[in-house]
Amino acid sequence: MKIFIPMAGKGTRLRPFTLTCPKPLINVLDKPIVEHLIDQITSKVKSNIDEIVYILGDESYFNAEVVNSLNIISEKYNAKTKIYRQLEQLGTGHAIMCAEESLSGPSIIAYADTMIQGNIEIDTQVDGIMWVKKVDNPSAYGVVNLDNENKITELIEKPAEFISDLAVVGIYYFKEAANLRGYLRKHLSEKLSPGKEYLLNYGIEKMIKNGDSFVPKEIDIWMDCGTPELLLNSTKIIMDTYHDNVDENRIFDKEVIIKPPVFIGKNVKIQNSTIGPYVSIGDNSKIENTNINNSIIFNSVEIDNSDIDNSIIGSNSKFEGSGSEIFLGDNSKSINNEV
Repeated sequence: MKIFIPMAGKGTRLRPFTLTCPKPLINVLDKPIVEHLIDQITSKVKSNIDEIVYILGDESYFNAEVVNSLNIISEKYNAKTKIYRQLEQLGTGHAIMCAEESLSGPSIIAYADTMIQGNIEIDTQVDGIMWVKKVDNPSAYGVVNLDNENKITELIEKPAEFISDLAVVGIYYFKEAANLRGYLRKHLSEKLSPGKEYLLNYGIEKMIKNGDSFVPKEIDIWMDCGTPELLLNSTKIIMDTYHDNVDENRIFDKEVIIKPPVFIGKNVKIQNSTIGPYVSIGDNSKIENTNINNSIIFNSVEIDNSDIDNSIIGSNSKFEGSGSEIFLGDNSKSINNEV
């Protein structure tokens, strides 16, 4: 089994936290977003994952350090790493076809801007699977249309009228990826109208029309990490199902109050502060005289004399002040809310 992960975008909606770090490598609690995704897939799929294929953008942003991080992640799952580059943003189908030479055999395609929780077991009796989630406003999503045998007949992007409330979450299984490759190769040979893109859905729809069977599988939780606000919300969801890593015997200053759920990294120093609920603090951070609620503090951050809520403080930053929805990028300094 192979896993294909397109991640060539620069995560502009999540700035300033993606100015130097690709969105899939931003840490949520103890590991990057992309590793949460891989972990969920590998923990449920019974087949061995032989190779993880990452489709990256240009080397100026997705540099050697990024590639090394992805190699380390793959090694944790005893999988080989294959890197391809998408140097032009021409759509989801184009992204997958940048890895054309690897498109063969049983494969999963999973977009790295999302995290999931739930059942993603493979049904080897079908040609393809699309994981879905019931949503309240299907007109804002791409949804699947089903026949009376619960097979997918078509994909509809943001339907004006109700077709289905099963939104596609961006994870797909192909019993034979070479079949998808053939249709996408033909798609990429076409000249597109201005503003159009080469879409993965094109290949899937051609497969369905030519007799391949695709079925939906519903997941329990679908989390988007596309903006700072969504990242905070997704982190809260994970923390609700995550065992607190704060040892009851861990020694903090006697004036420290911990309100679970919280995640506290390695070598963190806390004095005269109240932490939580829903707070994640990265490694090597120092917190003094501060109240923190519903916030993400990345690695090597110093916070003093502060009261913050619904906020994200980037790595290697210093902060002193108060407020809600403070989004301070990496390597920044803000004293009394003045950057």
